[in-house]
Amino acid sequence: MSTNPFILIISGLFILLWTYAAVPKLFDIKRFRAELMSQPLPNWMARVLTWVLPVLELTIIGLLLFSHTRLMGMYLSAVLMFLFTVYIACIVFKFFDSYPCPCGGLFRQMGWKKHFRVNLLLTLIAVAGIFLMKL
Repeated sequence: MSTNPFILIISGLFILLWTYAAVPKLFDIKRFRAELMSQPLPNWMARVLTWVLPVLELTIIGLLLFSHTRLMGMYLSAVLMFLFTVYIACIVFKFFDSYPCPCGGLFRQMGWKKHFRVNLLLTLIAVAGIFLMKL
């Protein structure tokens, strides 16, 4: 794999993002579970996501750290960002009956519309990373 500086910057960005997302979840798993239970998701899904999300985020970090697994990490970053973006779009466009808390740290303070735009940008950055790695 290439050591294109843009690929390294994008990988570093996602390593920071997924670390920022995963570590607080794991340090306060009860709070994270309660936040998930307040979302418009079935309870069984919230219970599963309580563990799946931070483990997946840590896995992505591990994949992004090494050049031979970085492309897989970038694909998973793009997919996870896309899924988060679709979920937030459902909230912004009032697809759900309830309006859940934005949870997660910095995102809690920016509101749903700005959160949507940031997630959309991060999804596009992940896709750009994939294209750069495939060149």
